[in-house]
Amino acid sequence: MKTASWILWVGILIAIFFLGRCSKKCAAVETIQVKTVTETRVDTVTIVEPVETVRTEIRRETIAAPADTVYLPGDTVRIEVPIETKEYRDTLYALQIEGYRPRLNWVEVYPRTEYVYRTETKTINTPARRWALGPAVAYGYDLKNNHWAPFVGVSLNYALVSW
Repeated sequence: MKTASWILWVGILIAIFFLGRCSKKCAAVETIQVKTVTETRVDTVTIVEPVETVRTEIRRETIAAPADTVYLPGDTVRIEVPIETKEYRDTLYALQIEGYRPRLNWVEVYPRTEYVYRTETKTINTPARRWALGPAVAYGYDLKNNHWAPFVGVSLNYALVSW
């Protein structure tokens, strides 16, 4: 009778072991989310007295100017005035002005810079531990004395189902 009960217990343990191996593997899933943040910065670049690159005389216009410091009617002189265009170029700006003695005092340009910050998503599947060693307080059947008794001690556990 004793060997039959031992065989029964060993059979139950083997069945529990294989039942746990055939059950669905539980895995701890850790997910990291993706965040994309786009930041647009507008920088102010001030260019004082930019360098002239092209000067072209377009035409000449004749204007009437007073001949003397005292203005008298009919006392005028005809003067030819050059009308010019000027171009200013750089890697940050380009502009053109036109007129008599044109001069550009300053230019402000506002280049836009986009900064993209990105966080990636990763899903990590780590298999859950099925075996565990830890303290146990239980009530069970004592095979040595053939009766039910409480048990306090250390146990080796195998998890059949996890959640």
